[in-house]
Amino acid sequence: MFEKLKEKKFAISLLWFLLPAIAGFLKWKQHSTNNYDIFKGVFHHTVHKLNLYNLYPAEYFDSNHYGPLFSLVIAPFALLPDYIGVPLWTVFNAFVLYKALMVLPVHNNSKWILLLLTLVDLMTASHSVQTNPAVAGMIILSWYYVKKDKVVWAALFVLLGTFIKLYGIVGLAFWVFSKQKVKYILWLFVWSILLFCFPMIISSPDFILQSYFDWYKSITEKNEINQTIINGVGNRQDVSIMGLFRRVTLINNFSNLLFIIPGFLLQVLPLLQFKLYKNVVFQMQYLGSLLIFIVIFSSSSESPTYIIALAGVAIWFVCQTLPIKKWTWILLIFVIIITSLTATDLFPPTIRDFFTFYSVKALPCIVVWFVCVYQLFNFGENTSASKWIIQE
Repeated sequence: MFEKLKEKKFAISLLWFLLPAIAGFLKWKQHSTNNYDIFKGVFHHTVHKLNLYNLYPAEYFDSNHYGPLFSLVIAPFALLPDYIGVPLWTVFNAFVLYKALMVLPVHNNSKWILLLLTLVDLMTASHSVQTNPAVAGMIILSWYYVKKDKVVWAALFVLLGTFIKLYGIVGLAFWVFSKQKVKYILWLFVWSILLFCFPMIISSPDFILQSYFDWYKSITEKNEINQTIINGVGNRQDVSIMGLFRRVTLINNFSNLLFIIPGFLLQVLPLLQFKLYKNVVFQMQYLGSLLIFIVIFSSSSESPTYIIALAGVAIWFVCQTLPIKKWTWILLIFVIIITSLTATDLFPPTIRDFFTFYSVKALPCIVVWFVCVYQLFNFGENTSASKWIIQE
């Protein structure tokens, strides 16, 4: 089976870009580009010094939750007609993740596995015209450049992801793998100042400074809204381990920290195995676990966010030793069906809503994350090598 699919790598790569382009064009054709309208608004409102986080019902519904730096990221697309800008935006996001997956130290004849396992969720994100594929790509690239000992680029991608959508901050964990730790910290400082100030080019220092305060307030308020349960049903966000517990038990009066703190400890404790830092399989499996972690422990996670987690699942899968164990296949199929496919038209809207509103689609990734962490703790016994990964 692997040999037959390997021959179709070009076809999978073609679909990787073609399908997001079609999705973007169809969203424009259907006048269903609300997320993109919000993104464009970040640019135009920055230029005109209008509060980035206010409601603008004449332009779009909902509100912006991206940082001021995003105004420069979206600018080239916002200046184009929507029938060009929207498809280019979805393709751009697909490209960032594609580039990140392709530079991973996986044998060329096996990289199709990474693309295939994430393709469905790429389409889910593309149909929502979301930035999550690029966010996943930036986190992966922040690890890749640490591995390549290019700390200037590693620090840049960490902070790009952070200044755009906060998720990228988890890339700081890869600092422990760096051979130039002091230089890495210095470049974090340099890039922080530059990225903080860059939006001032199209606006003003006072406005951008105030916008960062407004951003914090916006994220805080959004976090509270995401945890709301009405008549036993949640909303389309908080598709997380906390949301699953909250919506299944209907216990709503608890702090997310009750889950996040133990989860954080489990995520960082494998890093105490200092002797494994030079092992590329250990590093990649840690990367995969971190990509899953930031999604399943975020109250802002929604269906299109799971492209980040699925990238983590795909990386976890290629870290497994051959032959693949039966339970691994079962778990992978569990993820594909419950997390990926339930967001597609293969399932009727009522079933899709059930898996989202009750956060059930988070369950398979939660299980994979626990398995991944367990394997990291027992790395010497379970995953000392993988034939898919290039051992350098």
